[in-house]
Amino acid sequence: MQESRRIIMDEKAVRIDKWLAMKFPEFSRSQITTAIREGNITAGNTINLKPKDILPPGTEIIVRLINNDSFEFEPQPQTMPLDIIYEDQDLIVLNKPINLVVHPGAANSDRTLVNGLLEYTKGNLSDINGKQRRGIIHRLDKDTSGLILIAKNNKFHQAMQDLFKKRKIQRIYRALVWNVPKSPKGTIDAPIGRDPLNRTKMAVIPDGKSGLTYFSLLSEFNYGINHTPASELEVELYTGRTHQIRVHLAYINLPIIGDPLYNLGRDKFDLPAQALFAAKLKFEHPFSFEKLEFEIEAPAYYKQAVMRLSNQL
Repeated sequence: MQESRRIIMDEKAVRIDKWLAMKFPEFSRSQITTAIREGNITAGNTINLKPKDILPPGTEIIVRLINNDSFEFEPQPQTMPLDIIYEDQDLIVLNKPINLVVHPGAANSDRTLVNGLLEYTKGNLSDINGKQRRGIIHRLDKDTSGLILIAKNNKFHQAMQDLFKKRKIQRIYRALVWNVPKSPKGTIDAPIGRDPLNRTKMAVIPDGKSGLTYFSLLSEFNYGINHTPASELEVELYTGRTHQIRVHLAYINLPIIGDPLYNLGRDKFDLPAQALFAAKLKFEHPFSFEKLEFEIEAPAYYKQAVMRLSNQL
């Protein structure tokens, strides 16, 4: 159950996340931080509120939080097929399918990847990100398939978080997009934040968080709806903002084919998910210092889309 409350800032020189955690003791500070970043806490005319922001006294704040009785539940182990690519005592690398939510939340209380991992590992997962994000170091959207990294213990989880902060984990995606980039290689450097006109979306906005994406052209296709050309890109994330690849590519008029949020109504290609998947993952194991590299094939629906674009289907 979601509650919506109006509250007035009544202190000076206090970070908004700390102040709200004191005002709402039934919620953890991490929950407050997540709510701010997801746009469920807004303040005055501030479009892109940040947890560290200090607001002047008298500022009206609207807080929309999930009732703690439903939010703070313990995810239960559930049996489900997991495509394990690699595993050792510290980590799991698996290939997540489309239509699978990574961790429980208000809209998905079970049948998530975390539920399956709890069953598979018998509960041996890191917990530094809370009960519902056990083992989760980074996320993939529900309808984005591909490689995802899981931590079995807190020591490894913390070490990998440090590698993410130092940009020492390489994440490479492949995407099918409408149109062809102007050059075979490019960089998209544009800040990303909550879309002020649609809180369910992200957008390139002036006061957003820094976002940096690299791409290179893999192939071009003659096929296109309404004579629109298409292409396949290899995309590498430098930062890891919510929906970053989808937002950045749409921003430079290379919308991902089948994207239901950032290319809605603009193509009729009838895919079960956006044509995007996490294809490669590279990093050095923080304890053994072994260089680990993983690469997977495209999912079946993506391969079929390539054939259609190549006029082979």
